[in-house]
Amino acid sequence: MHKGDMKKQAILDTAEKLFFEKGYRDTSVQDVLDRLHCSKGSFYHHYESKLQVLMEICRQKAKKSFEAYQETEYKTELDKLNGLIYQAMPFNKEGEDMLAVLLPLEGLSDGQMVLQSVIDAQKEYFYPEMEALLAALRAQNVMHYYQESLPALLWDTYTACYGKLMQEAAALKNGGTTQNVIQIIEAARFMWERLTDAPFGSLELIRADEALQCINHAILRIRRMESEQNVQPAEEQETEE
Repeated sequence: MHKGDMKKQAILDTAEKLFFEKGYRDTSVQDVLDRLHCSKGSFYHHYESKLQVLMEICRQKAKKSFEAYQETEYKTELDKLNGLIYQAMPFNKEGEDMLAVLLPLEGLSDGQMVLQSVIDAQKEYFYPEMEALLAALRAQNVMHYYQESLPALLWDTYTACYGKLMQEAAALKNGGTTQNVIQIIEAARFMWERLTDAPFGSLELIRADEALQCINHAILRIRRMESEQNVQPAEEQETEE
């Protein structure tokens, strides 16, 4: 790895730790510089903004999730499809920290841009493999569909599910109910099974109990960070946008 690439990755790693410790909004570029002991010139040589840093962290997270999928052994293509969506959808134990970073941005302009960057990265890594698995399952007569555009439609339902789950996770933080999360997951399963004519109950995709546990843990982390920020002097709470 070249020196410039090492510095670029060091910025990402340092920012990620600070986002996990303090939250995205309460972490400034100066916080990253102070922790890393580097200059503003060095930071802005590699990244235009704190937002761009977060988007790149999300892209790397998507890549690591895809690598985790690749490293897992599955018995059948159907198992692989379930594993693929499970790894792509970050509502599991491995996604708790990042969910705690992203949830406070839900509904904000920065949050919308980050969400789109996550979806774009997921599509880059996961969609070609999903398309290949669907074709293999169709050839095995496990799934039955004739429209070549179906994989793209299924991916759209996946991204819609992800976006809705983010909204409901944010709502849970503000007193929402868990039932909406469960219904969204069940609706996604229903659509996938109907659209592909897959055997009933064969698609798990994401696990409602694990998704809820992930969301609840992320909410607890957010509240802990907010509590820690509230006891600091006002001048330490200022955020560089």
